[in-house]
Amino acid sequence: MKMEEPVIFLEGEKVILSPLDEDDLYPIQKILNSPDVRKNLAERFPKNRSMLKDLITLNKEKRGVFLKIVERESFKIAGIISLSDFNWPNRRAMLSIALGKDFQKKGYGTESTKILVDYGFKNLQLHKISLEVYEFNMGAIKMYESLGFVKEGHYRKHSFKDGKYVDLIFMSLLNE
Repeated sequence: MKMEEPVIFLEGEKVILSPLDEDDLYPIQKILNSPDVRKNLAERFPKNRSMLKDLITLNKEKRGVFLKIVERESFKIAGIISLSDFNWPNRRAMLSIALGKDFQKKGYGTESTKILVDYGFKNLQLHKISLEVYEFNMGAIKMYESLGFVKEGHYRKHSFKDGKYVDLIFMSLLNE
């Protein structure tokens, strides 16, 4: 069964990036709280709908670009992607993405990231887009490298995850 057609903010062949609405909070909440997804995220606390409403507020206040990732074929919400933590004097932002388990390893993350990075460089006049990724998340690291992101820093034993300290990789892409 096909879901309701989403509002198109940005699009690619496989995905539509659409503004978050309150109706999207439950599917996004399910994705972000899923153990399969959460293991790769820095977030340690459960996400409830009121916390996710804050993302809509940040969009309204132009303090972040938070978009749902929608699978073009089914119109199902596949995940969420954002540019946030803007540093306007230096034209920088942080990128984050979370995809539901059923949508991983299918090119949705790569396409969504490429689209949002392009938007950040061409429409927000960003000079640099950065991200953080756990060292054990090799699939994500390879995906970011395929898009031109380079490793800038390696923080040893930086985050406590599942009972042990793990390394965090800092990556970025310049608009050159």
